[in-house]
Amino acid sequence: MKLQTLKKSGVVGSVGIFVKVGSAYENDNERGLSHMLEHMVFKGTNKRSYFDIAKEIDRLGGIINAFTSKEYTCFYVKVLNDYIEKAWDVLIDIITNPTLNNVELEKEKDVIIEEINASNDDPQSAVFDAFFENAIPTSLGKPILGKKEQIASYTREDLLNFLGKFYKPENMIVAYVGEGAKIEVKDKQEFYYKDYFEKSSFISDYEFKFIPGKDIIKRQLEQTNIILGCELFSIYDKRKYAAFLANNFFGGNMSSRLFQSIREEKSLCYSIYSSIMFFKKGGIFYISSSTSNEKTQNLIDACIEEFNKFKKNGMTKSELEDIKTNFKGQYGLSLESTNSLMIKLGSDYLTYNAYQDPKDIFLNVDRVTLNDIMEVLNLLNTEKMHLTCLGNINDISF
Repeated sequence: MKLQTLKKSGVVGSVGIFVKVGSAYENDNERGLSHMLEHMVFKGTNKRSYFDIAKEIDRLGGIINAFTSKEYTCFYVKVLNDYIEKAWDVLIDIITNPTLNNVELEKEKDVIIEEINASNDDPQSAVFDAFFENAIPTSLGKPILGKKEQIASYTREDLLNFLGKFYKPENMIVAYVGEGAKIEVKDKQEFYYKDYFEKSSFISDYEFKFIPGKDIIKRQLEQTNIILGCELFSIYDKRKYAAFLANNFFGGNMSSRLFQSIREEKSLCYSIYSSIMFFKKGGIFYISSSTSNEKTQNLIDACIEEFNKFKKNGMTKSELEDIKTNFKGQYGLSLESTNSLMIKLGSDYLTYNAYQDPKDIFLNVDRVTLNDIMEVLNLLNTEKMHLTCLGNINDISF
């Protein structure tokens, strides 16, 4: 368990524990366990009940929370700098000493199943999950929340085995951003579930595979939600800076080509954007939108037409300089809080084993040329895209 710190002046501090496990690292017998553990550690420790955990942080006026991603899980607290050490004592306790009480486990299963129901009922969430499962048929594409039947079947022993497999000190990073509070990390012998460490070794890799295709998911809805995406390179590829700029220009802003053409000029939708998701083993560029069922074909055709125009014409030098300024401004604003900096610090060390200074990122952005943009665009083949539609439609020409 390595501690990484970043000094930031101000009255607020944030500290997080990052565990290198998410849905990408789960096998078929573990789907949803990363997320379930994110819930269960808050249900009580050997010295605190779930109420005590909440009450101690509330007394400090702070925030304690967690989230699970495809590649890692993060648990964090955010409080005034004067109270960081007290908040840290609560945070490290829930990670090293969770009791995983059977009664609480059965109750929390119901909570997670309701969370899955809510996600399935939300068309935007449902279409994303379907796109990932069908376009990326590996662990990376599986839903973070898991499936209801499997969630209902898990036992306390399943959770302890998963903890022993992944929640080892060498698989964790502690990230602290603030004014120099004393953070004391724990060694193996201080983990309540240390006897499970030797039962299995954690998986440090996973497979990335992208499959072009088309999925139509029938739902009785007024609108059809779509995701249209194609494969990109991994987060370690230096061309990612050109990809970020190309995406922001094409569909990352209200002034983007995609928004101006599809919404403002053609009035085919209310919301539309493009985005990029980079992972350790690969990446995805995608377009997300929704429209009336009868307009779905026109929307998809217009998206592909606009993308092909961008691939053919690229952007001007002036437009490139403008989008560089745009990207740097957005990125800088996203790191304004101690919490966002803490999450960047922890995830950077999990990914690169080093902090990626924003100044260095800006230098790499400034080095991007028009040729770099075209090189990335040439990798994005509309004939190798995957389309997922969720709505009251029968078929789409694609």
